[in-house]
Amino acid sequence: MRLTRYIVITALLFPGTCFGVSKEMAELQRDIAQLQDQVRVLQSAIDQKMATIQALAQQSLDVSTKANTNVSVLSAGVTSTMERTLHDSLTPIAGLAAKVDNTNNDVAELRNSMADLNTKVNRMQQVLMDISNNIKTLQVPAAPPPGPAAGQTAPPPDPSVVFSNAVRDETSGKLDQAISEYQDFMKFYPNDPNAPRAQFNIGQSRYTKGQYDLAAEDFDKVISGYPEDTELTPQAYFMKGMALKSTNRTGAIAAWRQLIAKYPRSDEAAKAKEQLRAAGVTASAAPAGTKKKK
Repeated sequence: MRLTRYIVITALLFPGTCFGVSKEMAELQRDIAQLQDQVRVLQSAIDQKMATIQALAQQSLDVSTKANTNVSVLSAGVTSTMERTLHDSLTPIAGLAAKVDNTNNDVAELRNSMADLNTKVNRMQQVLMDISNNIKTLQVPAAPPPGPAAGQTAPPPDPSVVFSNAVRDETSGKLDQAISEYQDFMKFYPNDPNAPRAQFNIGQSRYTKGQYDLAAEDFDKVISGYPEDTELTPQAYFMKGMALKSTNRTGAIAAWRQLIAKYPRSDEAAKAKEQLRAAGVTASAAPAGTKKKK
């Protein structure tokens, strides 16, 4: 409207230029009209696309809502199925746990039986080893010592004869006589090479007789008197523990632990570990100052 007024005023004031201005204005109005048409077309296209986008958005929203509903239903179904399956699976497991407990009890009883059997086997091995060692010494036949002449003191009997007689009596089961002969041997020949074996056999004979406290003392004499004997001293430690096993459990455990500490690679150390394991204790004493948890 303002542009039209401007044109009218210009035509009145400048009549000579009115024709040129009208032509330019006509072209300008035509360009403006074309531009307006293009804007209307563009606006129409934008409106159509916006409508399409809104429709797609609504469809997406509907699909998402439906999917969420399906997921909720599926989740509820899966949860119910898993709970039912878990319940069905745990039922036999409960029975299995009871069977496992019963099996553990049976295994514990079997372990105790095996420990007792190992003890008996170790005792039998010790007896067989003593018999084998004693057989090696039975080379000199027993002979009564010659009587002394009148006015003369009887010479001491031959050490090999005394030892052989004691071994033979021990092997044949005459334990009291064997103990007496071994004691005579230790009295007259304390420095003889067979002295450690004689002292050990005294303890072994008393152990066989069930005189466990006396046997432990005899084995202790081997330990204190012949520490350099790396064959008999470990055996003495082990048999001392066996002798104290039923009368002094603490002393037995201490003897086996000392054996493991001093002779860790010996066969007797392995046997001592089995005895400690059967007794439910460790091979080494607990550190000082520690208290057993309740």
